[in-house]
Amino acid sequence: MFEAVVFIYLISMMVIGLLLRKRVKLASDFLVAGRKLGLPLTTATLAAVQLGAGVVLGGAELGARSGVWPGMWYGLGCGGGLILAGLLVAAKLKTDNGYVPLDYFANRYGEKKWIRIWGWLSNIPSLLGIFVAQLMAAGTIFSLFGFSFTEGVIISGLVIMIYSLLSGMWGVVVTDFVQLGIIFIGIPIVAIAAILKLADLGTVSLTTILSTPFILDGMSSKAVFIIIPFFLSISVSYDAFMRYQSAKSASIAKNGCIIAGIIVILISFCTGLIGAIGRIIFPALAPHEIMPRMITFLLSPALAGLVVSALLAAAMSSGNCLLLSLSACFSRDLYNKVFNPSAKLDDLKYSIPLSRIVIVCAVIAGILIAFKAKSILYTIIIFNYPYMGSMLIPLLGGVLWKKGNPKGAIAAIFAGGIIGLLSFFWGVTGPANGSVKVDLGLMAAYLVSALVFILVSLYTGETEGKGGEV
Repeated sequence: MFEAVVFIYLISMMVIGLLLRKRVKLASDFLVAGRKLGLPLTTATLAAVQLGAGVVLGGAELGARSGVWPGMWYGLGCGGGLILAGLLVAAKLKTDNGYVPLDYFANRYGEKKWIRIWGWLSNIPSLLGIFVAQLMAAGTIFSLFGFSFTEGVIISGLVIMIYSLLSGMWGVVVTDFVQLGIIFIGIPIVAIAAILKLADLGTVSLTTILSTPFILDGMSSKAVFIIIPFFLSISVSYDAFMRYQSAKSASIAKNGCIIAGIIVILISFCTGLIGAIGRIIFPALAPHEIMPRMITFLLSPALAGLVVSALLAAAMSSGNCLLLSLSACFSRDLYNKVFNPSAKLDDLKYSIPLSRIVIVCAVIAGILIAFKAKSILYTIIIFNYPYMGSMLIPLLGGVLWKKGNPKGAIAAIFAGGIIGLLSFFWGVTGPANGSVKVDLGLMAAYLVSALVFILVSLYTGETEGKGGEV
């Protein structure tokens, strides 16, 4: 029964992609769903892209290690970032002709090919790293139920690839809607069952679990490392930006962000709680095994199959969004704006084929990297350093501060980019083989980049950048 439920779920995702294929006629259909999403689908896809391996499995693992509140850190960063985006920038960034964040950069500061090339180049490790983390999570889930890690990574990668190839953003948002429903039902069920089991044991009270510190001694830099990057960067990330453009209106983009953020925070509380209680019930179990073990221990086989599908949904819903963002990075930033700058994306003959080729290549690369990567949360965050270190302040600052100008933005790109690149390479290939702490590297990049952006913009005295056609 358990295996049958999971199998039916995986087949269903591919069938949805096949059924929605007919909706994809133009590049705008493939990348931004024809800009036709209402509030339910917009909310679902914004929440689903954040409810990935970090929030669900990473949150439960950290909850098992450090308590319920640290288990919420990643979800607070992602959910809080969505709420911040809704309150401050989503409506302003929603346009009738934008696809990716660098379209906003071009409109705000003027089109510059070298910035498109840098954005394209630096965003590849950012998006690919997070995609790899989702594959690692799916592989771990499969490995705990009889499959090898390798088989799990390959199966999940192929399923995500198939429905992303078939229907682009339409397939992504509809499967996200289904997957969010499974997560929204399944994860709280496990949390409630865990609370009831804890009461039966009578060894530790729920009050005791909830009274643990939000930040344990010696974990301040780790809290910053996990919470802050996504709290600040989600507003102008590729995956969120493309969903603003997919919404029917600016108000739908705004409200979808806020509601999605609340959902992410609620689910993250459940996963942190499951991890903390699971550590008490299974003290000898490895922290990363707590969530799957709690599911099979607390639930019937059929219900366990549904909730394991929720775990796969969490990884796969983020994975498909990231694949689409990667394809947009190539088709819009590189193919369109670097090589065919005078053309509209919908008029370019090879925009959809190129997007599909990128998806296939990204899946192959992601599978190969997943076999060697170790930490899910570390992989998600460290690969974000080059792109977000350089581009967050110019993009977010351009929305929030009218005095920001092109010279300030370019100076900020260099300042933040250098720190982001150094931190990335030190963390991945440093003398300690990736174990060197670069927890505050991205925060340093943000602070230096912001300072440079403000000082150069004020010194040069220009106000608005010269917009360009996007």
